[in-house]
Amino acid sequence: MQTIESSVLRISISEKGAKLVNFIAQNNQTDYFKDEDAQKQLEIILKGAGQGENLAEILPWTVVDKGDSRVSLALIDDNSSYKKFPYHFEAILTYALEGNRIDIKFYLKNNSHKDLPFLLKFLMPVFTGWSITTNANELELSRDGTTLTLASADFGLTTDYEQVKASIDQYSLASDSDEEFKLTLTLS
Repeated sequence: MQTIESSVLRISISEKGAKLVNFIAQNNQTDYFKDEDAQKQLEIILKGAGQGENLAEILPWTVVDKGDSRVSLALIDDNSSYKKFPYHFEAILTYALEGNRIDIKFYLKNNSHKDLPFLLKFLMPVFTGWSITTNANELELSRDGTTLTLASADFGLTTDYEQVKASIDQYSLASDSDEEFKLTLTLS
């Protein structure tokens, strides 16, 4: 488990699946991913187009950079994943805190000599009692005077009863290229 903090927030990230498992406000020690006895997490799904397995779950993540307010984890294909999804790739997921904001950056590099079709999703829990407002490129969750804003120009943002989805569906990354995708969570 990796923990980073700012003067406003403290978060913990599990190396298993690179999941954000705690999202805590420093002023009142409220964990916004915990409700009564349920501890939820921000889940990452990385799949090859047409593939059923979540590569973010089955491949190991390795911490490659860590500071007081940021941590980066890397995911690289291996022989086992290549047999199921015949592409060479590497991903770096960075969680960085800046005051009351978490910047989540997902960098993906296609090391293959062919286009890499994939989908990428972040699933965030929504607990009972939160009201949701949808704006262009952002979602606001509000409860008891607290607002959590998710914003991204890269991801499509949708919501249902129990979770918010930030997703990139059916994307193709050109051979021997890379791209970075960003999602921001702001607590106010």
